[in-house]
Amino acid sequence: MVKHFVLFALICSLAGRVIGGSEPEKGYTVSGVGGFPISKNISSMWLAGPDRRPLLMAYFHGPEGWHDTEWKVDSKFEKGKPGWAEFKSAKARQRLWLDTETGKAEVQSSEFNINKSNTFLILHMGEPSVRQEIIPLGVFELPQSKDEPASVLLLRASPNLADRIRKEVSTDGVR
Repeated sequence: MVKHFVLFALICSLAGRVIGGSEPEKGYTVSGVGGFPISKNISSMWLAGPDRRPLLMAYFHGPEGWHDTEWKVDSKFEKGKPGWAEFKSAKARQRLWLDTETGKAEVQSSEFNINKSNTFLILHMGEPSVRQEIIPLGVFELPQSKDEPASVLLLRASPNLADRIRKEVSTDGVR
């Protein structure tokens, strides 16, 4: 790993008090975000539930060092509503949005259903002249971050996923 990687891992846990009302209380369905640089070319980002277990995972690939930059983080997590997070820099933008009730997700700005795929690969990050390609990788049991980031644990637990990402990255531009 490059020394200058900026490890950005932000796990937001939100707690709220019940304010009187006749409707049953809805809890936070999405309440955190995390991210981690996997290699010189790949970074990751995920949205997590209240138990800090990822609900949606994305791996972002670009030219060497594309993610070695200063990131601004923005997010919104509300009780009973979809949650979203965005990592933005001068070079790139990573954005995830999720409605756990409907299963509707947005990766960058493209819509998907997490029942069909909860893990994605986004190609051409940090390359403004090339259109990004979003590849659904399938549904995986996403591990909770403990001593290591969830994205690293997932790759370790799913060798077929790691192989698929390597294959997609190596054939990029050959399609």
